[in-house]
Amino acid sequence: MLKTVVVLFGGRSCENEISIITGTMACNLLRGEGLRVFPLYIAQDGEMYTGQALFDVAAFRGGRQALQKCAVRAALLRGSLYEWRGRKLRLLAAADCALNCCHGMGGEDGAVAGLLDLNDIASASPDLAPSAVFMDKYLTKLAAQALGVRTLPYFRVTEEEFRRRGAFAVRCIEERLGYPVIVKPARQGSSIGVFVAEDRESLLFSLRAAFAYDTVLLAEKYLAERREINCAAYHDGKEIVVSPCEEPKTVHKFLTFADKYESGGKERQSTFPADLPQETAEAVRGATKLLYRRMQLRGVVRADFLIGGSRDVYFNEMNTVPGSLAWYLFCDNLADYGAVLVRMLARGEEEHRARAAKKMLAGCGVLGTLPSKGGKARGAR
Repeated sequence: MLKTVVVLFGGRSCENEISIITGTMACNLLRGEGLRVFPLYIAQDGEMYTGQALFDVAAFRGGRQALQKCAVRAALLRGSLYEWRGRKLRLLAAADCALNCCHGMGGEDGAVAGLLDLNDIASASPDLAPSAVFMDKYLTKLAAQALGVRTLPYFRVTEEEFRRRGAFAVRCIEERLGYPVIVKPARQGSSIGVFVAEDRESLLFSLRAAFAYDTVLLAEKYLAERREINCAAYHDGKEIVVSPCEEPKTVHKFLTFADKYESGGKERQSTFPADLPQETAEAVRGATKLLYRRMQLRGVVRADFLIGGSRDVYFNEMNTVPGSLAWYLFCDNLADYGAVLVRMLARGEEEHRARAAKKMLAGCGVLGTLPSKGGKARGAR
């Protein structure tokens, strides 16, 4: 029976502070559901901290020194959470399940999923493989196209290619996409490092500026008449639950960091449900459910779409750890979302038990065929 939950948040990411909001929210909701909850904060240098003070966002406002006064360094080892006491580790709890609230690189990209797998800890969040795919906008395009989900035309360029053949990359973008184009770091989120280029001069500036955030970029056709539509999904243990569509509001050419997060607890101001023709809304919800099912996702995710002037639906990206865990797309009141999180955790624990019951080949005898002394083993073929 689910009792002890570790909530991971923060991370080695530009989105560390946003993740603190999501993580502390989840910690308090789960504690309100009667679970034993341990917050596990990952600082931008990778150090881990835990403690009761971390249920409150205020604990993080004073920087590293203030944090160290109210929290202790922590570690995950062999399925349990420990705290450091000098050079010794003291057991805090064995984890029944974990919830990943780390946005961006070092968390949403599969790193936390891998950490939990290595520690044999059940997770209510997506596994390593789909997390890694959807963190990379280029791989996201390939996965969507393979499933028949429409995306906008794009061109991928690496920092090395741009350094060696920048003029060629610019010509390819101009010939394949035309202007305007939107330039994005391939493995960042929250609109960090995103620029819209109207001509060659602004394209060169955008590429150089975006390379400050990643070594791989995507240039994508920019739709002048566009609507940004979001849709979330989770599995409640019986079926995939898909939210109504949401249309975030912005006065900019795309949703900026400020659009998404300046409103605090709720991720953004929006029209909800979005004012869409039924056919368009169902196309968005259908694509969201298809991606969730075929990519074997877990927990809650949010799919972002673009609607062209002629009602064409294009899949843009998948957030495997959405801001505030997209609670506002499923519940009228934040307090009601705790029960949703509990169902996700139960689902994660159930899937973990099913995987753990499978056989692992051990002692296959290969080492016994090697010489016991002085021999050199041949490389595996």
